[in-house]
Parts: sequence; C-alpha cells; structure tokens
Amino acid sequence: MKKLVLILLTLVPILAGALINASTAPLGMLLYYALPILVLVFWFWLGGQYAETDWGMLPSVLIGSATGIASLVLYVWQFCLESEGTRNLFLAGLSQMYAGSTPLYVFSFIFRLLRLGDMVQTLLVHEVLAVILMAAVFLAGYRRKKHRNGA
Repeated sequence: MKKLVLILLTLVPILAGALINASTAPLGMLLYYALPILVLVFWFWLGGQYAETDWGMLPSVLIGSATGIASLVLYVWQFCLESEGTRNLFLAGLSQMYAGSTPLYVFSFIFRLLRLGDMVQTLLVHEVLAVILMAAVFLAGYRRKKHRNGA
C-alpha cells in the first residue's frame, strides 16, 4: 500500500503546476514564486521516502521521474510532432503542468544564454530542464536518507 501511495505522490508536481497555471493575481504571483520551492522541498522529501522501499536507487528515480518523463514525451508529441490543427489542447496543456511546478525563474538565465527565438524551443528546454532538476532533487533526497540510515 505504501508503494502505491508513493507512486501516486509523483502526481503532485502536475497538480501544483495546474494550480499555478489556474491562479490569478495577486495570489498567482505568490504561487508562482513560492509553490515551486515547496514542490522542490516536497520532491526532496519524497526521494527520501523512496529510499525506505526495497526498489533500489535506479528504479526509485525512474518511478519518481515517470510523470516528468511522460510530460516531456507528451510535450514533444503535441508541440513538435503535431501541427496546430491536429494538436489536442487538453494533452498540450497537461504536458506543461509538470514543468510549470518548477521554478521557471531559475532557468531564465539559461534561456537568455541560449537565445532561443522560438517559444516552442524555449518551452522544450524548460521541459527537459524541469525533468533533470526534479530527478536531481529526488536523487539528493534519496541519497541523503540512505546515508542517514547507514546504507
């Protein structure tokens, strides 16, 4: 049962991204800056919870990152492989919720550095960076818990 709960908790970034996306000012600005930091703290904690299972490090990180990887695949499908006329708006929106829960403002210097001209390219880079960041935070939480437990 605990493993099922842990798997379901990997949906939190998608829900947080949807909340940020749906919020309006002034609450929207507070959520835009604060909620991504809270999601990262939660993701670190969740990595530690996965360390207490018998899955091992690689399966834990892959399971924990599955929603991010699925979001990235959806994004590529909807924005790189489909035209505007064939794009499914629900899937296109859903594909951006995971990355929307990460601190986009942290990545802004990378976007300026890469000088991406196309919004789809910029958001694709954001999607990839979000998956990498979340996997790194998750792994840090996992390794910290393993280290504290002496494993």
